[in-house]
Amino acid sequence: MLPVSLRLEHDHGVTTDPRGEVICIVRLVTQVTTAEFRSLASKLPERIREHNLTLVAAGVAFYAFLALVPALIATVSIYGLVADPNDVKRLVKDVGSSLPVEVQNFLVFQLTSIVNANRAGVTTTAVIAIALALWSASGGMAALITAIHVAYEKDEPKGFVVKRGKALILSLGAIAFLGVVAFFIVAVRPLLEHAGLGMPGRIVLDILGWLVLAAVVIVGIGLLYRFAVKDRLGFLTLGTVSSMVFWVVVSGLFAAYTANFASYGKTYGALASIVVLLLWLWLSSLAVLIGAEIDGTREA
Repeated sequence: MLPVSLRLEHDHGVTTDPRGEVICIVRLVTQVTTAEFRSLASKLPERIREHNLTLVAAGVAFYAFLALVPALIATVSIYGLVADPNDVKRLVKDVGSSLPVEVQNFLVFQLTSIVNANRAGVTTTAVIAIALALWSASGGMAALITAIHVAYEKDEPKGFVVKRGKALILSLGAIAFLGVVAFFIVAVRPLLEHAGLGMPGRIVLDILGWLVLAAVVIVGIGLLYRFAVKDRLGFLTLGTVSSMVFWVVVSGLFAAYTANFASYGKTYGALASIVVLLLWLWLSSLAVLIGAEIDGTREA
């Protein structure tokens, strides 16, 4: 039987330091034996077919699309209580540079509309609006939690309150992670860029920026796996690392494909942005679920 999971040693804890993250990932990969890789390669395709993972990912993408605008409303509204909501738009432009142009334009357009309408401040109406937006956004997270249980071959909690409560908590956690990334981009990074680092310093800064983003993604996926599935041990696993790598590579390749080869605008006209966004959400869901399948295969 394969080991349950590869975990960081207790004295290391969970870290978002880029250098520590790279060291932990290297250690994780080197601890996986050749025999385990062969066993994983033989079992994983069968599990993906058995669970109809591409179809499940399509369902998650659909619910994520329905939850996207409410999630943006909740994010901008909560962030706007303590800072400038326009920073969220800057975050999408900076972090979304690897995303397809249609996805970037769709997100920026929606965020612009939300920011322009979000001027009420802290009022009862604003609190109710945030609560309703969070409730709607948690529907997409609930679908993802269900899909992760399918990948792990685990039973979901049967109580509606438990299931929805978990989805709400994870949705709030996702918004909090977005806030951390936003702080790095709109606050820390500009200060470092104007510190007279020169061209070598800027290159190093860009590399560190992507490493920090990768660390945040890994931590986010790890928390999602950890709290979505009951009694699951481990945090930084082969599945979380594989999911992050797969998502980054697929997003970059898909962005290059839509920018240079695809003609969605000619085929779908005004619906091109929605089609590309749905495809990207499907690929992103598939990346997260494949990572869960990898861990589920190793824990079986």
